Amino acid sequence: MSADPVAVLVEQWLSGLAVTGKPNEWESKQLLRELGIAVPRGMLLAAGSSPETAGDTSILGTPGRAAVKACAGDILHKSDRQGVILDVPESRLPQAVAELRRRFPSTSILVEEMVPYSGAEMIIGALHDSTFGPAVMAGAGGILTELYKDVAFRLAPCTSREAHHLLEELILYPTLNGYRGLSADVQSLAEIVSKVADLAVHLIGEGCQLDINPIVWNRERWIALDAKVVLSRS
Repeated sequence: MSADPVAVLVEQWLSGLAVTGKPNEWESKQLLRELGIAVPRGMLLAAGSSPETAGDTSILGTPGRAAVKACAGDILHKSDRQGVILDVPESRLPQAVAELRRRFPSTSILVEEMVPYSGAEMIIGALHDSTFGPAVMAGAGGILTELYKDVAFRLAPCTSREAHHLLEELILYPTLNGYRGLSADVQSLAEIVSKVADLAVHLIGEGCQLDINPIVWNRERWIALDAKVVLSRS
């Protein structure tokens, strides 16, 4: 019997982490990319590298602005620690990198394109239920996650059809499906939820967690703007 490709992917990813058991945002997004989930174009600047190395703006699309973030596995809430600078124009990119270098002198810096999008910010996550095992969730993301708590759950694995039913349970579902001109590709979002559920089976043990928040629709595809993986085995 051939090995499950997601299981193989997870093992290879775990073995390649810079710090065992503590994946950073760049590494978390690399895992999503390998799974077929889109993430922003970006580059990782190693700790100690010159801010001028951020001068290569070929990763930036339209409108040519960047998100600059401190990137380490032990920094889980970057915004709370002033570890994020958003909407940085190309001309100010080296200065923004230098600013984060001063705040986090021994930490890598992640530089990514700013992604324009429309409609609701969504969250997709995976967690481990003490009774039933790995599960997947989706719902209102961004700053609305804690405010509205509009989320739904399924045990993992789940098919894209089951994931679609999960999305239909959300209060915000009409905004994904044409309400007042708002629309996105609900089926492709359901497929992403199903992929995260497959990942949960092989990655999410007791105490582990995966958060993609937010994931947004940019009129062409869903893109995971932020992602983190927490591993209990650390």
